[in-house]
Amino acid sequence: MDESSGDAADHYVISPTESGIYTAMRAWLMEILPSGMRVIQGQQNRQAAPIDPFAVMTIIGRERIATNGWTYDGLSARTVTEQVRITMQISLFGPASSNQMQLVTALWRDMNAADYFRSQSVPIAPLTTSTTRQLGFITGEKQYEDCWAVDLSMQVNLTVTTPQQFANSIPVTLIEVDTSYRPTE
Repeated sequence: MDESSGDAADHYVISPTESGIYTAMRAWLMEILPSGMRVIQGQQNRQAAPIDPFAVMTIIGRERIATNGWTYDGLSARTVTEQVRITMQISLFGPASSNQMQLVTALWRDMNAADYFRSQSVPIAPLTTSTTRQLGFITGEKQYEDCWAVDLSMQVNLTVTTPQQFANSIPVTLIEVDTSYRPTE
């Protein structure tokens, strides 16, 4: 690897990215939640909350759950695979958010979510859910609003592709052992 050609991190590629995980989760939520419900990523500055009903997704944890594996392409790269448990908090706001949360948790624990991610070729596998909980949420107008939250746990198989040097040829020199290294008595 030539360090003078730029930042070493430019040579590494991770997949799926955090953005890709949010995109896949948003697509699944939009498929199962009522039509017209907005689904946004949490912890975004300078973004006003949408008008009810809406959902907010926030990654709240990452934990390695297995030893890394790797493969080689034989040309110029090595791919490291790391199995990671990612926990994402889903918060639903607005009327009927309790019923919608029941829908999310039921389908996360069902083959629905697993089949969806497999059909999209996304390396996400649903694992568990936390207990759903109602959060006290007061709007800017000092009004209480329904807000239900749950933590969805998923296995994500992250891959990191790194540069790898390979030998194209190996020079071999044959040496006659008996002639070059005569046994001593």
